[in-house]
Amino acid sequence: MGLLIATLFARLWYLQVVKATELQERASQTSEAQTISLAPRGLIFDRDGRLIAGVRPKVVVKVVPAQLEKNPALLDRLAAVLKADKKKLLRKMNENRANRNLPTVIFVGADLSASGRIAEAPEDFPGVEIDTLPMRYYRDGTSFSHVLGYVWTPDPRDEGRFRERGFTGPIPAYVGKQGIEKAYETDLMGTAGIQWTEIDAKGRPLRVVERDAAIPGGQLFLSLDADLQKAATHLLGAGGYKASAVALDPSTGEILCMVSSPTFDQTIFEGGITQSEWDSLNSAERTPMLNRAIQTALAPGSTFKIVTAIAAAQAGKWDPNRPTFCDGGFHMGRKTFKCLGRHGAITFERAMEKSCNTYFCALGKYVGRESLVETSAMLGLGEKSGLEIGGEQPGDLPNERWLNRARKPAVWYGGDVVNAAIGQGAVAATPLQMATVAAMVGTRGVAYVPHLVHAVKTSDGTMQKVIPRESHRIQLPDSFWDALTESLGKVVESGTAQRAKIPGVAWGGKTGSAEHAKGTVTHSWFVGMAPLVNPKIAICVRVESSGHGGDVAAPIARDLVKIYLDKIARKAAASSAAVSPSAALPSAR
Repeated sequence: MGLLIATLFARLWYLQVVKATELQERASQTSEAQTISLAPRGLIFDRDGRLIAGVRPKVVVKVVPAQLEKNPALLDRLAAVLKADKKKLLRKMNENRANRNLPTVIFVGADLSASGRIAEAPEDFPGVEIDTLPMRYYRDGTSFSHVLGYVWTPDPRDEGRFRERGFTGPIPAYVGKQGIEKAYETDLMGTAGIQWTEIDAKGRPLRVVERDAAIPGGQLFLSLDADLQKAATHLLGAGGYKASAVALDPSTGEILCMVSSPTFDQTIFEGGITQSEWDSLNSAERTPMLNRAIQTALAPGSTFKIVTAIAAAQAGKWDPNRPTFCDGGFHMGRKTFKCLGRHGAITFERAMEKSCNTYFCALGKYVGRESLVETSAMLGLGEKSGLEIGGEQPGDLPNERWLNRARKPAVWYGGDVVNAAIGQGAVAATPLQMATVAAMVGTRGVAYVPHLVHAVKTSDGTMQKVIPRESHRIQLPDSFWDALTESLGKVVESGTAQRAKIPGVAWGGKTGSAEHAKGTVTHSWFVGMAPLVNPKIAICVRVESSGHGGDVAAPIARDLVKIYLDKIARKAAASSAAVSPSAALPSAR
């Protein structure tokens, strides 16, 4: 006993006398830890200033990881109260590996019942806090999903993206993952708030040293018309097809609506989803995450006859009065390219009105493959448009790139240019590309880079408008543009798109029924611009595997164009009514 007591006394004397100074210094050592607070994400409005993506406070659950690690059963109780996946909570908790003694968010969107139970019984939930954070929400979770994208927690690729841009600050807790949310991340994310907390040698917080408040992100004003976007979502979704609709302002390239169907609900990403949920969403049979407006390039069918006509004029081989005899098809050797009817001797305007394959097959052969490809590129086909959200497919043209990929050996056949002239074979385009072609007809050969953002309002209140940028130009005589425009008007008035008629509106377009696999129903296309003179809207509607363009796509385009033109008319009437009657009276003097 005496020996044991002597040993203990010697050890205490060593610690308290010999090592006293060193241990006191170590105990007094402190450091600072940073806690990042989420900046309110910037608001997003439509072209009329209506909110489509906002920010609102959401109840969040924070935990101190070090305390939960000492009491594993606590996580089970927490998951039960929140009705949440325990694995999901654990994964969120483990993301904060640097400061295990500081609170970290593990659950977003707790309801009043759950948050109340936790707040009222702190003894049952040691190390658990209830707080609120400014979180993104969408007023319509489905109509804008492919355009806006969604917000989710960052992964290593996001961190790399930020660093590549020279961003040196803390990565936001939630970042844009697709669409506008990703493309305009720098404008929307704001500046995170930072709190410096003094901690002791064991990592325990002592006091708050300094705090910088978060600065909200800038605001975006999109070119989209919310009414048109919602109407397109409804019309495309009603038929249950895989479909897309794109409308734009021909004079600026501003996109008025861009819809892909089926769509997905952005709200499922609030607070994050598990990897299995993400995989399930992406492997769904109807691929709702796919933006068909820009990510699927398909044969445009007879809508491409507009391009063939422009190519003939560009090559100096267009004569509106030169007839072609149609006996039901165009014959090349032993192969016959079938026509929709037997039109006899037919010239340009009627060939466009009735969508005569024979006429345009002959015209395409006369123009030649090289000229057809060259003009197509001048119209923006076969390449990405430069849309700010990215993810575009360039499409295909009958060029060397297509040939080397599609054929072994790489040999051209005589029928390739004939097939391409009517929008089949080696030709593939997205709805955005074909909407741009329609817009170029309306502007008589001028195309602008399509874009979704009209203006950006920075956090200091400065408004920065997006200046339209010209992307392509084709110079042809007015006589050609007059003839082409009139022929497209005939298509709607008395041709294959009569179901697109709008009472009191003279407008034009072109139908397409694209074959894509033997024994399947054709893809339905329609492109057009309205009105015929000084068009305010150019549109493309594509409904996959649904039938003739005049039966399916054209009526949808009609409804969308009518909605937009009616809205313009109402605005003009309201603007006129706002002018004081006295302003028009002569002066009493």
